[in-house]
Amino acid sequence: MTMEVTEEQVQSQDPAEWVDLYGDMLLSYALSRMRDRDIAEDLVQETFLVAWKTRDNFAGRSLFSTWLVSILRHKIADHYRRDTSRATQAYDAWEDWQETEPPFSKTGKWSLSPKSWSASPEELLENREFWKVVAGCLGDMPAHLAYVFRLREFKSAKTKDICSLLDISTSNVSVRLHRARLLIRKCLEEKWFA
Repeated sequence: MTMEVTEEQVQSQDPAEWVDLYGDMLLSYALSRMRDRDIAEDLVQETFLVAWKTRDNFAGRSLFSTWLVSILRHKIADHYRRDTSRATQAYDAWEDWQETEPPFSKTGKWSLSPKSWSASPEELLENREFWKVVAGCLGDMPAHLAYVFRLREFKSAKTKDICSLLDISTSNVSVRLHRARLLIRKCLEEKWFA
């Protein structure tokens, strides 16, 4: 159980105490949104640094832990926004894939029919090996696509919430989800259903 601190305690408290009180909670939060533990740990450290530098801004209108999570949420969103080099690589890979095997015909139908999936969804839900393959597919996917996919499909986040978190438009969310779904379908067909 974490002990909450008051506005006065924030001003006088040693930041090492913050790590003891809130470090595990913040790391759990970051790991639920990041696939890389090292990046999650870095973002938590950045959160504590920002909190220390801006501790005068904590007015006690919320719990101190809520204030820290708010800072961390912004750090996570910033991480995904500035991950442009990966986004550029993903776009290039997407363009290459589109040129070699366009998934849709001019009429909007699949040009390549999906492979037959012999297992039922209920069977796959309980299959640990399948979920390892899914995790691998998401790990191979560009971070900005995988993150939106995880938010929508695993966390059941609403489009407006994703837009707000990442500061992107609804059409951008739709495009990212569409591309992520195509990539995960292709990956699963190659690594699981082949």
